Amino acid sequence: MPPTPDAARRPWTRLLLASALGLGLLAWLLRQVDLTPLRAAFAATPAWLWAVALAGLGLSYALRAERLRREWGSWFAADAGRGTAPGFMACLALFLTHNAAIVVLPLRAGEAGYPLLMQRRFGVPLGDSLRSLLWLRLQDAAVLATLAALWLPPFTHQARLGWAALLALGWALVLLFGARALAAVSARVPAVQRFESAWLTHRNDRLGWALCAANWLVKLAVFALVLQALAPLDLAAALRGALGGELASVLPLQGPAGLGTYEAGVWAATRMDGGAAGDASGAQVAAGALALHAFSLAVALAAAAMIMPWAKVPKATLENKTQ
Repeated sequence: MPPTPDAARRPWTRLLLASALGLGLLAWLLRQVDLTPLRAAFAATPAWLWAVALAGLGLSYALRAERLRREWGSWFAADAGRGTAPGFMACLALFLTHNAAIVVLPLRAGEAGYPLLMQRRFGVPLGDSLRSLLWLRLQDAAVLATLAALWLPPFTHQARLGWAALLALGWALVLLFGARALAAVSARVPAVQRFESAWLTHRNDRLGWALCAANWLVKLAVFALVLQALAPLDLAAALRGALGGELASVLPLQGPAGLGTYEAGVWAATRMDGGAAGDASGAQVAAGALALHAFSLAVALAAAAMIMPWAKVPKATLENKTQ
């Protein structure tokens, strides 16, 4: 049955609204921006800092790839008929391709690339890959929410240390006793047992959580370093800005490449402690956020293009899947 005209127009309406929102935010943030200081900041940024930033993003990508490799290793090992689990390079190619789709397509539409790529390249059913995607995003959300709760509120130094100790204690209790508590509950509640067997059988390991946390810590540190170099921010404000941009990037209403919403997230987060620290004005923070966004997009797209030789599915593999 063909879609009704209203249903066919709905995705385009969402796209136009998201694009208008993002571009409107960007225009408002950059309305008083003088690009001369930004160009001077680019010229004054030493080459070693860009090299460190690229190496840091490369490490972040590697952590993501290893997380994927562990995600699927036990799934393939559980049934010999599923074939061979993807190795590190295959997972790196998968992540970079998926990541490029996410940063380019509006409304988080690039997320659909993950289950499609898993089905096409490795023969994973859509239901299993969709559960994997949701689990990975839940892990990301838990880590980002913890970092936001730790770093964004305007606490004093002593209060922040105490709050960090409480958060660390909570995570330690979950990691040490969460699996045992879940097993005890699932033995008595069939619904919990079904959830555990469908979602956590091969993926609720501590190393997976550690890889997720390490990825976000490395990525945020790299972005804070770049943002601090491009705008006169102190390190604390730069870290808040990097975290704010990442939180804004997961909003469901996104324009193309997240333009506008990312910059607004960076700008808002730097003001959460009574204004941007250091000598940065709001316009300078917005300009620095736009430059940081452009840098991250360029690296993501270049990395995806460079990995293409490893991203191709061998002809023999495709023939085996069709037999």
